[in-house]
Amino acid sequence: MNGIRWIASYPKAGNTWLRCMLAAYITGEAPKVWNDVYATTPVLEGMLRYGDLPPMEPTEPVLLKTHLRADVPVLDVLRRSTGKVLYLVRNPRDILLSSLRMAAIPHDELERSRAFVREFIATEGHQMAALSPGVGIGSWPENVRSWTESSSDRFPDADLLTVRYEDLRADPVARFAEIMEFLALGEPVEIDNILRAVEASTLERMRELEQESARVGGGTSPTGQEAGGDGPKFVGEGRYGDRSLSFLGEEIESAYQDLLHGDSAYAHYAKQYGYAD
Repeated sequence: MNGIRWIASYPKAGNTWLRCMLAAYITGEAPKVWNDVYATTPVLEGMLRYGDLPPMEPTEPVLLKTHLRADVPVLDVLRRSTGKVLYLVRNPRDILLSSLRMAAIPHDELERSRAFVREFIATEGHQMAALSPGVGIGSWPENVRSWTESSSDRFPDADLLTVRYEDLRADPVARFAEIMEFLALGEPVEIDNILRAVEASTLERMRELEQESARVGGGTSPTGQEAGGDGPKFVGEGRYGDRSLSFLGEEIESAYQDLLHGDSAYAHYAKQYGYAD
């Protein structure tokens, strides 16, 4: 089956790590710079920025990454050319903490960090979703719902696979093999290639990729930061689990718990994917 294969997720959900594995598997070589990753799985938002679009009638499988909601109007033109949807979902608490790290707020400016987290709680997602609604990312539950429950309406010919980031981290070989079987890129899935792709995409290897990109000018980071810039490193610790927000104050953790266990779509999807315990 030809057609577009979406690698979709909310920001900071592990999309770049998965695309590193895809690049290593498809090319047979560990990606050395960011541009090696982008060459295998282009970013839809980047294509649109330069006035480009994916093929309307692909003659082969085409991988595309996006953080946009599935229901944004621009995706209507790709309705019939979409063959597969892979959605990567991650604990929104860890998305929040990863986003806070990327905000690079100095440790002594605690109130700024508290304000950042309060904004996430209030909007149920990234500040960019609140400040720039037209960007089409939406809140965390809006994004999850659009791909996991509404994508069959948007892409009637597409198959859907939802993968939890935590399951991919716990057993990357098994889960990545499942992903490759699902994506059906045209060749039988080889376990040796799966093992090589996983080994080529460890956190240590990705940090090396980020450093090499800065050294040789191998492309901007997935957040758009120029290689070698002064901002925080894109590759973090890849941590997951119930990390408390109490370091910002008990009232912050309490506010998050209220959101997590309230009567909202956020609470619904957190419970559905095992993030409300």
